[in-house]
Formats: sequence, C-alpha cells, structure tokens
Amino acid sequence: MSEITKQKIPCPKCGKLIDIDVWDSIDIPYEMEQKEKVLHNTFFKQTCPECQFSFPLAYKCLYNDMEQKYLIWLAPRLEEEEKAEIAEYNDKLKTDNRLRLAQGGYTYRVVRNDNELREKVLIFDEGLDDRYIETMKLVYVPAFKKNIAKDSKILGLYFDKKSSGEGYQWVLIFDNKPPVIADINMDIYEDMKEKLKDLVEEKTGEGFVQISAPWAMDIMTSRIDGTKPQAQ
Repeated sequence: MSEITKQKIPCPKCGKLIDIDVWDSIDIPYEMEQKEKVLHNTFFKQTCPECQFSFPLAYKCLYNDMEQKYLIWLAPRLEEEEKAEIAEYNDKLKTDNRLRLAQGGYTYRVVRNDNELREKVLIFDEGLDDRYIETMKLVYVPAFKKNIAKDSKILGLYFDKKSSGEGYQWVLIFDNKPPVIADINMDIYEDMKEKLKDLVEEKTGEGFVQISAPWAMDIMTSRIDGTKPQAQ
C-alpha cells in the first residue's frame, strides 16, 4: 500500500511554507479516488492557504494498476540518481524470479510530468498501445505547426478522450494561448500498428522505458533508413 509523508514547501508566489502530502505510489484498485484526481489533473495540484495561489508540483511517484497490469514511474527530474534506480529495477526484473512471476505480463513506462502520467493512464484504460499513439503524433505535428502563430510554441501534445465519451482528440498546449483541440483519426493508429509492429517490438526494451517523442522519432527514422534498431 501507499506511504504518505508530510513535507513543507515554500509557495512560489508568496513564499509561505505550506504542508503537502507526498505519495510514494498510487495503487489501483485500492486508491480509485486518487486515480480520479490524476485523470482530472488535481492530484499534483497544490494551493497555498495564505494567498490561494494554485500550482502543479509533480514528484517521484509510482502508479501501479494491479488489475490492468501496468506500472508508470513518474520521474520529473530523471537525473542520474533516478536513472540509476530505474536501471537497478530493470536489472532486478531480469534476475529476480519472484518479481518476474509477481509482475508477469506487466507494461512498464517512465513519464516526466503529470500530463504525461494522465495520458498514459487514459491510453491504457482504453485498451490502446501508447507506442503507436506516440508515433501517430509525428503524423499530426507538422500540420499543427503550419497552422499556429509564429510567436506561439507547442509545449505539449496529449491524447485525450472526447467529453462525449465517443472518439478521441488531441490537446495542444501552448506557451502563450489556451489549449487547442483537434480530432484524432484512429485509422492512422490501426495503420501504424500494422506497418510498425515488428519495428516497435524490437525497439521496446524490457522493464521501464520512456515512450516519448524522441523514441517515436527513432522508430520512424529507422523505418525510413531501413536500419535495424537496437532495443533500449
């Protein structure tokens, strides 16, 4: 079960020290309330009681869905210490038979922020494969860049479910304007699965892996070049 510790941090606006709860993990199905907070982008949101300023504060945390069998390691900094922890866990998966048996069939991912965590949870809840979602983004990004103002920068592109519950959409986050919504053509997803399956499987290493834009770009570059990728 999750361990929760109390910490004090300064409010980035007024400087007052505020108390926060830091969770080492979110264990599903035991903490469904926390899952809902993750999906609504409120789990890592803090509010200063002095000035009422609200701000996101992501920290190292493990999201463990024991029903759907996936583990997501949130590592905001992903510095040498965290990389070493991840590498150590991956090595343990290869050598510890008890761990391999207990977590057989699990999918392992590394994410850097709360938006990425939310996106992965949504994707897996929908029974989709995040590797093809990530490669599919590369098809859409050039068109998005053509249609945005020159003084705007895309900070993030995230998969989302439509509020109607029918179909999916992209959410584009910008540096200087509100988010923009765009429909997703899932035929492209199915096409990616058919054409990239072997390459994607070869490129997906064992244990925790970061399936992100650079990973997807490497997949597409390898396909264009006709080179055989090395699993990371």
